Amino acid sequence: MLVFRVVFCAVVLGIGIARGDQEAQPFTPEVQDAIAAYLQNPMANAKGFLDSARVPDDQLSPVHALLLGDAAIRVGQYRTASEFFGTVRDAGLTSTAEVGMAWASLGRGRLTDAYNHLSVASSLDPALQQVTGFAMAVVATANGSRAGPGALAAAEAQGDLDPALREVSPLLDAYASYWAGDAARAADLFTAFAVAHPDSRFADDAFYAAAQAKLRAGRDDEAMADLQALAGDQPSAGRLSSRLVALDGRALLREGMRRDRGRPTRLLPRRLADLLDGDGVRLAQAALAGYRVPDDPNASPNPEAPRGAGARSVNPVSHDGHAAPAPPGGSAKTAHRDRPPRQVPQTPTHVAQFPWTIVLAVVVAVCLLGLWLLARGWRADHAGSR
Repeated sequence: MLVFRVVFCAVVLGIGIARGDQEAQPFTPEVQDAIAAYLQNPMANAKGFLDSARVPDDQLSPVHALLLGDAAIRVGQYRTASEFFGTVRDAGLTSTAEVGMAWASLGRGRLTDAYNHLSVASSLDPALQQVTGFAMAVVATANGSRAGPGALAAAEAQGDLDPALREVSPLLDAYASYWAGDAARAADLFTAFAVAHPDSRFADDAFYAAAQAKLRAGRDDEAMADLQALAGDQPSAGRLSSRLVALDGRALLREGMRRDRGRPTRLLPRRLADLLDGDGVRLAQAALAGYRVPDDPNASPNPEAPRGAGARSVNPVSHDGHAAPAPPGGSAKTAHRDRPPRQVPQTPTHVAQFPWTIVLAVVVAVCLLGLWLLARGWRADHAGSR
């Protein structure tokens, strides 16, 4: 039971409770067993824990509803999670519920809703302001908001910033430039992070993001070399969305939420930082898979191909049929203003031939008609002479 209580406290802290707003209602033995099984292995037992909760919402204790909301997030049922967190909010744990609802909104890609929930939580509980302030910076930056860089600077200025958040802060600063359309600055920042922190769990993400930023800045040769070095010789394991390959902010956070569902219980700052801990190698493999080597050496290259990429050419349409998006805060025109598409002249596949066969047939028909008319006239003249 002591182990259960320790783990239970870790979960409560991990989803945003620095201190409870009210005391939890006592658990029945059945509920304790269900919670204990869930805490022992959240990834494996989340669905079973949700299925076991067949009691009216008004009979759920706030902490029970809180854990059910966390379990719903783990199985990707974000709408159900919001309903459980709504129960928690109605029970008085408003700030905690708002954090949970923000997390569920992130899973649905609703970044504006997530930002608003985090803002409410921050205003209600000063103890949460450090982590919610950084979370708001992450969400605003990924959403292309002009408030993102300012929120990030304010979060970084906190002297007691959690180590997990401080580690990822320079990476988020680079993403802010990338999403704002400043590809040159983003490339330099991503590269500097990867060089300065080669052993960081974010190094592969920074290296891949630097390559994407270089592509947008027109440094195609460097970008291709970086992608090939990062991808290695292994083939791509499955397809990825073009938006994720292009590091669209919303797609990046949704992918982070997908990974979050399969990770063990962590404190909220670590969970937040983990949203940016992707798989740079797989992304590089997927990016290179979008390049094609024409079988015909005389085939026209794709007009969107990076300059200097040799026989490879970029396929701007992904496996899901959507074009790679422009960075948030910019238009489709500004996304590639450094690399205007080159127009490729279209060579006709065949030259139309003059229809001699038809002309000849018409001439023959006219000749036959003339001969018939002449013969008819000769017969008429011959009959008249008799």
